[in-house]
Amino acid sequence: MKRIGVISKNERLVQKLRLILRAEYEVVHTEGNNGDELLMIFQDIDTTEARSDTVHIGRGVTGGDGIGYPFRHEDILRAVSERDCGEEPQLICDGRNAILGGERIRLTEVESRLLEELVRADGFVSREELVRSVWGGECDGGVVNVYIHYLREKLERDGRRVILSSRKEGYRINEIFKKGEK
Repeated sequence: MKRIGVISKNERLVQKLRLILRAEYEVVHTEGNNGDELLMIFQDIDTTEARSDTVHIGRGVTGGDGIGYPFRHEDILRAVSERDCGEEPQLICDGRNAILGGERIRLTEVESRLLEELVRADGFVSREELVRSVWGGECDGGVVNVYIHYLREKLERDGRRVILSSRKEGYRINEIFKKGEK
């Protein structure tokens, strides 16, 4: 498991990071003097100085090297994947298989059609659009929820959030898993 060093006095934020990153990273915490600001150090966890491979999280922090409050889970995942030395996990549709981070995952015909729609989409896809494109309009939105659940069980076994949802907008693939995107 990869390690990330976190320097902060804010234990609640450190715990939140541990929950978000638990699938792939061990979060090592050191209490610092930087108050509310959280400094995540990505490669060399033995240093406390800010370097080019750090991410600052805090109130009023903006720009390429920082994430302001409140932050979303995908903001943290994106920041980690951009600075991580390893390869980014990529989701690829290959017929009735999904390939995620090099692992081949077998899908049913309906699951593969649903996943292809989500991967092709640029942003969220509504339940109604998925009913039309995957099922030809022959079912209700509840079926979409069931098949999204099946896909999540197969793709998110290691704790990664691959499929994101919004009650108003529908579903989308987390951008850090889309091939060729960051």
